[in-house]
Amino acid sequence: MKEPLNATNISYEKNMFVLWAAFIIATSQTSIAQSQFSLTPGFFYNGTTFTENVSGFGAMLGLEYMRRKDHFFSLELRTKYGYYSFDDGTKWIEDKDGVLKPPKNNDEARVEYSLFSPQVGLVPKFHLYFDESFSLFLENECYVGLMSGKFKYKEAPQKKSFTEPIFSYNIGAGTEYKLKKYVFVGSLGYSTLNFRNKIKKHQPVNYQHPIPNQHAGFYINILIKVPLSKTGRL
Repeated sequence: MKEPLNATNISYEKNMFVLWAAFIIATSQTSIAQSQFSLTPGFFYNGTTFTENVSGFGAMLGLEYMRRKDHFFSLELRTKYGYYSFDDGTKWIEDKDGVLKPPKNNDEARVEYSLFSPQVGLVPKFHLYFDESFSLFLENECYVGLMSGKFKYKEAPQKKSFTEPIFSYNIGAGTEYKLKKYVFVGSLGYSTLNFRNKIKKHQPVNYQHPIPNQHAGFYINILIKVPLSKTGRL
């Protein structure tokens, strides 16, 4: 039977959004006439090379607000849509008749899954400028979203669907490089995203095998910043 969503976690995530929304309103009302908005499409990778951890990739799109083009602070509303997968090294396969066949090393098979995760979050950045075309920044990513997909366990190889809310906080550093009208943006950092508790929550009754950590670990973001505002153009 599917367990109810954790009300405490959902309440915490809602409170985070309320606080960030209040911050946006407070900082933008006094200087909206001077504001500069930029569209930031791009893609990301989230994971490590360790087999016991999850890995994922996907696309993202953001809208960044900066008071002026050389300001030390910017704030971005960003959406992400990623695909994450995990396999402990022993996959179940289907024969030509569609019948599931256990892996050759059946004793070590524990769990495998694939899921989609739409997320939305706020990304405040602190910038350090070296010249007109090059700068560094420190970013903090706060996301809420959903994880939805299917997984299989050794004791119950049939696929089982699930949908769960998630929250993650990422911190990293990056660089911006201006080239003509556009700015190329890249960043690398640490991610707290971890699916272990959500996967464990749906494991079969009396499941005897440990669930790996499922920690995404690190992230890489590659974006292009496209200015939208005529005020303070790049």
